[in-house]
Amino acid sequence: MTTLTSRERVRRAVRREPTDCVAAMPYMYDIAAAAAGIPLKHFYTDPQAMVRAQLTLHALVGQDVIAIGADNFYIAEGFGCETTRSNDEVPSLVKPPLTSLADVYELEVPDPQSDGRMPVMLEGLRLARQAVGNDVALRSPGTGPFALASYLIGTQQWLMEVAMAEAGMDEGNEDAIHHALTLATEALIRFGKACWDAGADILHCGDSLASCNVISPRTFERYSFPYLQQIFRAWKAHGVTCSILHICGNSTNVLDLYAATGADLVEIDHAVDLRVAKARIGDKVGLVGNVDTVTELLQGTPETVRASAQRCIDQAGVGGGFLLGSGCIVPRYAPLANVRAMVEVAHSRPYPSG
Repeated sequence: MTTLTSRERVRRAVRREPTDCVAAMPYMYDIAAAAAGIPLKHFYTDPQAMVRAQLTLHALVGQDVIAIGADNFYIAEGFGCETTRSNDEVPSLVKPPLTSLADVYELEVPDPQSDGRMPVMLEGLRLARQAVGNDVALRSPGTGPFALASYLIGTQQWLMEVAMAEAGMDEGNEDAIHHALTLATEALIRFGKACWDAGADILHCGDSLASCNVISPRTFERYSFPYLQQIFRAWKAHGVTCSILHICGNSTNVLDLYAATGADLVEIDHAVDLRVAKARIGDKVGLVGNVDTVTELLQGTPETVRASAQRCIDQAGVGGGFLLGSGCIVPRYAPLANVRAMVEVAHSRPYPSG
């Protein structure tokens, strides 16, 4: 087979069609700013700086997917969240728009074209598509409904509200929780559609607060799963052909639910055995993962990363429907030689035949 463009390689991998080699998509945001020497404040507020950084990183690493994004609060700011602005760190939540969840009915769904930093991300996608043309796949930003709803009142208070409702306590406000989740879901649907129209190839939904390291499988099934289904269903109705669910931590107990969300790809964190994920859901969805971002990409060497990357391919690559990934965000100061080694292993290997 002739050499494919990265974009076509990714599309074929998702469709389980023959490719020239394994597709590689380490999940990278602020490492691009470090690679390009661009202050973080410029990276997350200026779409031209963001794209310049990502193009610099791509020239150095050669991954098949460029991820546009920076942090978790660009949509939340559209709801009225106040966040930090720093040259050294990505934004964090300073003040949520609500002090009482009972007031959630006063909020309105923000417009992705004008509110928060969503316009920054959309322009970043448009500029990146202009720069790479049809050669490289683009991954959109996108938080998840459970996480986004938590920013409306603050994560700690949100988890307390959910716990009280789950326990059936009088203080629990089940209706307000579901209203917050409905607002978050609609915001994510609108933003995702706008990202697709701006040139994204893969729509990202990252609901990491819904990790089984944070909430129980029962709570996930009740407060995250149905809203994730709504999002992926609405995106598909818009014509989206590839979406990805990203949730950190050990998801072994809910892998079947992840596959049932309607996502086309599920990103598997290093805490999950890829062999188990492949056996459980590999025939239902594509898998991405799961080189360890800390012990390998940050603290390892090119040699250890190569071994880890080969392990991932061996465990999940049979039959296609697999893209070599990092499982979670690659740390800002991970050595580029380590990331490059991961990509080189993918690009030097065919998918295992079984």
